[in-house]
Amino acid sequence: MGSYSPRHLQRESKVLNKVGRRGVAVAAAGAVIVPLAGMESASAAPASGFAQTATHAAAVSNTPAISHLPSTVRIGPTVRYGSRGYAVKVVQRKLGGLVVDGIFGKLTRAKVKAFQRRHHLVADGIVGRYTWTALGGYPAAPKPKPKPAPKSNSSVVSIAMSLRGVPYRYGGASPSGFDCSGFTSYVYRRAGISIPRTASAQAARATRVSSPRPGDLVFWGYPAYHVAIYIGGGKIIAARRPGTVVGVQNLWGSHYFGRI
Repeated sequence: MGSYSPRHLQRESKVLNKVGRRGVAVAAAGAVIVPLAGMESASAAPASGFAQTATHAAAVSNTPAISHLPSTVRIGPTVRYGSRGYAVKVVQRKLGGLVVDGIFGKLTRAKVKAFQRRHHLVADGIVGRYTWTALGGYPAAPKPKPKPAPKSNSSVVSIAMSLRGVPYRYGGASPSGFDCSGFTSYVYRRAGISIPRTASAQAARATRVSSPRPGDLVFWGYPAYHVAIYIGGGKIIAARRPGTVVGVQNLWGSHYFGRI
């Protein structure tokens, strides 16, 4: 036989049960997620934790919640008070109103904290994953500028070939007569390239190469006592010795190549 409960007690029990359930619901609705202090500096903080923090901030300030980190944002190195370098300069430029000196000092820290408060982040003054995201990300490393293509020496060869037949003259450095280094220095000067006057000085100025191309210099001796211009195909053009004229010859003897 079941226990007997008067009707007025049954009504009071139902009212209490309703109030109790409503109280639990209100208590659950009033629960908030409190951001953990130092979250910005935790390098392994999960994205879900950030979503929770941002959601709470949004509920308080009526701003849109950030539910995830954009996959296209590049995260820079963590920087804080005392840090120096390029990453600090990036932060200073993005914040504005700071001297971009790459030194994370008191003013930079104050600016970072103010920025973090405006964006509902933990205002710890540390620029980590979430602050970089709010700043718009870290710029990609600049692409290295392509090295300029080496100047073609085709003009050197064409100028040299135009001087065939000029007689050899000791100490000569003009179309009235050339010696070996007077010829090469004159040709290079006409091509817009300044080189020393003597064969030994030209060899000292040039960079040794094992695979010559037309327009490179060819030297004999250490220090060099003779110089010519390589025109390709194992041939050179030079003012070789008294009694001859500037002309094309085959490579001869022990020689080496230099490039200006």
